[in-house]
Parts: sequence; C-alpha cells; structure tokens
Amino acid sequence: MILDDRYPVLETLEEREGVTLYRVEGGVVFFFQVRTPEDKERFYRYRAAIKRLEELGLVEAVVSAKPGRYYAFFPERPLARKVPPRAALEALAPLGFGPEHLAMAEEGVAYLSPWPLGSARRALARGPSRPRPGFLKAVPFGKQLGVAPGLLLFLLGLWLFSQGVYRYFNPPEYAVPNLVGKTAREAFLLLKDTGLRLEVVEGNDPAKPKEVVLAQEPPPGTRLRAGRTVRLTLNQARLNPLPELKGLRQEEAEAKLSELGYRLAGVAQMESPEPLGTVLASDPPPGTPLPPGAPVRLLVSRGASLGPTVPLPKLTGLSQKEALFLLNAMGLQVQAEEVPSGAPPGTVLAQEPAPGTPMPPGSGVRLRVAARGEVQVGALTPPSPPGPEARTVTLALNLPQEAEGRQVRLVLVDDRGEHLVYEGEGGGGLRVSGTYEAVGEARFRLYMDGELVQEWTP
Repeated sequence: MILDDRYPVLETLEEREGVTLYRVEGGVVFFFQVRTPEDKERFYRYRAAIKRLEELGLVEAVVSAKPGRYYAFFPERPLARKVPPRAALEALAPLGFGPEHLAMAEEGVAYLSPWPLGSARRALARGPSRPRPGFLKAVPFGKQLGVAPGLLLFLLGLWLFSQGVYRYFNPPEYAVPNLVGKTAREAFLLLKDTGLRLEVVEGNDPAKPKEVVLAQEPPPGTRLRAGRTVRLTLNQARLNPLPELKGLRQEEAEAKLSELGYRLAGVAQMESPEPLGTVLASDPPPGTPLPPGAPVRLLVSRGASLGPTVPLPKLTGLSQKEALFLLNAMGLQVQAEEVPSGAPPGTVLAQEPAPGTPMPPGSGVRLRVAARGEVQVGALTPPSPPGPEARTVTLALNLPQEAEGRQVRLVLVDDRGEHLVYEGEGGGGLRVSGTYEAVGEARFRLYMDGELVQEWTP
C-alpha cells in the first residue's frame, strides 16, 4: 500500500481513536479518518500543534489536509532520552498536548503523537523485523534513567505541578492579528488557536461586502493574554429603501436624495394638473432597497396643457422687469422668489422650467431674483412697458477658449448702473445672446475670475 502516492507502507503499527500509525519508507505517518466535525477539529488542533513546533524549529513534518488525505509524515530521526524543552511544552499546552505526546530526538522533536505514547513508542522502537537504526528500543523510561518508577512518577507530577503554577501566574500573550477586511470565518480561524475570546457586534456599510469585518477592538498588534476578548464589527450590508418623493417640489426631492447618498440620474417632465415642478413619480419606485450612489430618476409636472405651446426663452441675466414683461406678453403665469445674492438687485438668477421648454398658455414659470430690500415671494403684477427714454441693445457673443473652466461674469452698464447678463462657469465657444433694455450710453463688460478682460459698446 502507498499512502497519497508518496509513502510506501512497511508496517501498520497501531490504530486507535480513528488514527492509524504506519511505518513507511523514511519515517512514520499518523493517518486520520475524518468523518465528523469533531474528527476535523481534532486533526486541525493536531496540525496547529505541529505548526507551533515548526515555528520553534523543533520538528520537521509534512502535513496534508486534503479531503480523504489527512495525515502527518515525520522523517526518521534517532530517538534520545531527553526532557522536552519548556518552550515546546508552553506552546503545546493550550492545544491539549503535553510531554507524553512527544518523542524526542538528539536535536529537537522526532514526532508528535495525537495520543499519549506507549505501545506506539515500543512498536516504533521494535521495527518490522529487527530494531531499526534511529528508533529507541522499548525500554521503560524509568529503567533508562536508572530511577525507581515511583520516584519517577513523583518527580514527573512535581514538574507538571510547577508548570501549571508557572502558567497560572505567567499566562502566554498573543498578538492580535489584523482582522479588518477578513470574512467572519477567516477571523475565527486566525483567533481559534490563540485562546482569545471573540465577541461580534453588527455594523452596516452597504458599500462593502456582507459578513466582512469593518472594525476591531483592540487594534492589530496589541498583545493580550489568553481569555481576553477581541471585539469585531461585522458588516450586515443592509440596503436603505427609497423614500416616497411624490408630491414634493423638485428642489426638496433632490435635497432628500443627496442627503441619503443617492444620485439624481435625470428629470423628465410631463403635463399634469399638479403644480409646476411637483414630483409625480420616481424610478425606481418608493420602498426599493438601494445602495449608496444608486441612480434615481424623477418625473416632474410641467403644468396642465391648455392649448398650443410656445418655447420658454432664457430669462437668467435679465432684469426682473424685463423677464415679467416677456412672460406676461406670452400669456404665462409668473411666481418670483427674491433671494440674497451678490448680483445687482432685481437680476433674474434662475428659472424653472429650463429655457426651450414647451409652455402652454396660462402655465406657470418660477423665477429666482436677486434680493432688493425686503425678501418677498409671490405672484407679481406685470410691469409697464419700457418708457420712451429706453432703447434696446442686442448681444451675440461666443465666449473665447480661455474661458473654459473659469468663472465668467458678463454685465451691461448704462446710465442706471450695472446689470448682470450672465454669471457662471465658462466654456470655450459657449454662446451668450439676447436683447436688453438700456438707458443712455451702454457698454458690455466681460470678467473672468473677477478680472476685466473685454469691454465694448453694442
């Protein structure tokens, strides 16, 4: 018989508790029958003990943990009558192994037995037909030392007692590994052989995989004695449901999405009896679980259809008087909201809907106007047409390429003062055009990042 296609079996020495000891060419093999979780736990504890001896440089072994091939091979080494070193016993004690499991060689450990040595030691010393070089003959340990068995047992008990007292007052310390980012199973396996206790609390980070460690206490590298507790925060990655947005104003819905960490992917408009700018629906629908950064689209009312439509012109940059004159001439309802701004008072800062939106007669338009005195919100009375002293000037300008990415401000200056035409981030080739009311001498001024770069007369 050949074990794992590597080790020809010379003799079966002993079989006990689901473990078979074979003599093979070049050494011995402890072969485990693993059928239950308890069998697997026993083998992994045995493997951990061998690993600790290897870390101390006391043993050489080849360990296999493949399904159906759970074994440990120890190369043949001459046995010696030596007391196991203290470091080996301290390393093995937390795993349930003691001096009775160790066969010592001239240098280090010859092999580690999964059960206390006895008949196995004698079988290994006896060999298949004659004593094999490198293995100790089956001579009682007491006779080898020339000590009476009773005295030997007394000394051994005294030594074990002293070791227990030493370990009680000087328990071993273990460095806490870095567990953040590990799965729960990986963290358990890293702590299983340390004697440290594990405590788990729930965390929630939908951006990271479920069942991974988000945080640990104490931090990595901290040295703890056996029995102390390591607290892990385990991710449950629960998704948050999208709230109900129907009935909110578009600005309120956008603010709510931003607060929850969702991304506004687009806004569509449709005719509806609901007031202008009211959210009619969302995609996905409310209650859908979403991760942070998920896209959400809104369907917004643009008012009821009362007949043929006209495109809404661009109103930003105009004065409040000019914008109201145009909108009333188009038969549109107006609602203006004055807001604090550094722009000249009465300048239209924003409009809803956007320029180019088809507007049926009687539908509503919302304006935001730079504050002038006390801030008021409400419907405004159409202004009187410009007086005879006013004249109309025309602007048609393509911003230069150097305006790309810079803060652009375009103003009209006449006898009444300075009027904001456009303010915002520039873009090479962006076209700014329109007609404006001017009194007396009029000039346009173009600023980039607060610096005057061009001035001309229309």
